[in-house]
Amino acid sequence: MKPLIFWMAGFFCFSLLHGSDTVPTILVMNHIDSDLIDFDSSLSTDFTSGNFKFNSPGDAFFSPIDSLENPASGRMELIRSLGNEFNADYIMFNQIIEDSARFLLEGQMYSTRSGGMVRRRKLDVTNYYKGQLNEIRLWVGEILKAVSKDWVEYREMILFQDPETIVYDKTPMGAMVRSLAVPGWGQVYSGENTSALLWGGLESSLAVTILAFFSKYDKARKAFIDNTKLYEASSEQYEFDMYRATAETEWQNHIDYNNYMIYTAAAAGTLWIVNSIHAYIVGPRPKKDIIQKWDVFPPEKFQEE
Repeated sequence: MKPLIFWMAGFFCFSLLHGSDTVPTILVMNHIDSDLIDFDSSLSTDFTSGNFKFNSPGDAFFSPIDSLENPASGRMELIRSLGNEFNADYIMFNQIIEDSARFLLEGQMYSTRSGGMVRRRKLDVTNYYKGQLNEIRLWVGEILKAVSKDWVEYREMILFQDPETIVYDKTPMGAMVRSLAVPGWGQVYSGENTSALLWGGLESSLAVTILAFFSKYDKARKAFIDNTKLYEASSEQYEFDMYRATAETEWQNHIDYNNYMIYTAAAAGTLWIVNSIHAYIVGPRPKKDIIQKWDVFPPEKFQEE
């Protein structure tokens, strides 16, 4: 029950500050893997209801908080220590990660009085171009009760309300169709460049092999025809025997090379189909849902009476 008491106390203190005229001091600690321009200055400009201080986060903030026994109070001593050091009422940790078109935001708000987490936000969405700074504004604005209507409208303009209506630029089917047209194209389309090189190289090698077998097949066929004509035109026994033996050898060669072409073409066709299936499997599958967790609740074992 003790962690729950700390969590509730932190949340109560946070609400009490909002209900008073006191301007809270917030220590902001950002780790941003993105090209956000003047984020710190923008934060100070957009929110006059908060007194901001800025510092780099320590290593402790990068450990997965959900793995702690009680995420809401797992960094209690660290938060209290930072609060005393920077004379801050709250500590806000923001982590932004950009992976291709995917945007991930982890926001955590701590009360330095209790040391517990009072708010949290998680956002995981794709194709949210130029929306990173806007999401930070919405997150901070929700905390400080200062959300601009323009920020909300900007988000609604970019994001879809109903996941089923989202139209993606890239899909698994698009990857499969491309690889059916050209082996490896679907993998390139999905950003799987290594496998694209492998499939493209494999099919190219088989194509070259088929051409080599065809060349030998055609050479054996012509040699058979030529030796058959020479055999028919011969007048000496040794010539009969020589041209006949050569014609029979070339006949067998042309059959063998024809079979080799068929087997290689069958393998190439099979791998062509497998390549398109692989393209579908590794094809882009953007997340449809926007996940938001504004408030942190204690684990189930702390919710018991």
